[in-house]
Amino acid sequence: MKNQSVILITGANSGFGLACAKALAEKGHKVYGTYRNFKKAEPLFELSRSLPVFPIVMDVDRTPSVQKAVSLIFKKEGRIDVVINNAGFVMAGFLEDLSDEDLKAQFETNVIGILRVCRAVLPIMREQKSGKILNIGSVAGFASLPGLGAYSATKFSVNSITEALRMETRPWGVEVSEVNPGEIQTSVVQNARMGKKVMSPQSPYTPFTRQFEEVSKERFKKAAPVEKLVGVVLKALEDSPMKRRYLVKADDYATYYLRWLLPDALWERGLGVMFPWSRFPKI
Repeated sequence: MKNQSVILITGANSGFGLACAKALAEKGHKVYGTYRNFKKAEPLFELSRSLPVFPIVMDVDRTPSVQKAVSLIFKKEGRIDVVINNAGFVMAGFLEDLSDEDLKAQFETNVIGILRVCRAVLPIMREQKSGKILNIGSVAGFASLPGLGAYSATKFSVNSITEALRMETRPWGVEVSEVNPGEIQTSVVQNARMGKKVMSPQSPYTPFTRQFEEVSKERFKKAAPVEKLVGVVLKALEDSPMKRRYLVKADDYATYYLRWLLPDALWERGLGVMFPWSRFPKI
């Protein structure tokens, strides 16, 4: 990465995006951090008062908004060196309880949103024959959990998109990689959405949903600080070329390797210890 790179971070108004913007700006890079809701962007604007951080409105769900923001950055800087695709959210709920609208919203932001940003910046990166795109995936992108099926599906998609883009963009000197964090101390849980039917008294899954919430709360009590994830991102951007994938914590590595090494039956048996209701009923 250049001494002073022009960096675009989506979803930079809070949590990891904000922390990453701060860390990169402190290293002297010009950071354009996107936000969608001005009322929630005060921390980003506060950061911009003391560091080379430039808030810019962008809604990854809308192609014109993405194109406009990228065009404004390119017009001002003449280049875009790094993109960190961080914007996204969790749609929690058992799949039968999620409506078409719930599922479309989840994929619109977490999958198509990333592709919109990539399509907007890639012509610039190809022309300058350099660039780095780092997609923020998740452990859920290779190990799905009950109650997070929709979110996991989008992160599996990010995994596939990253793999394809790495090969498609390599002839022009563009590097693409992915970070797969597990539980990190950010606002992801507070910002999670639930479909209208989730937690309904009529849903047969509501007792399981409540149990899943309790398990999640306990796991997030042991979540790693956001600085650990930021450190991994900084390392990834310094690597040349970037690796295919970056994991964050020891248990993320364990999940990754166990998921692919263990037979499916053993993996599901292990999950049955954490989620007893996911086992086959005894007859």
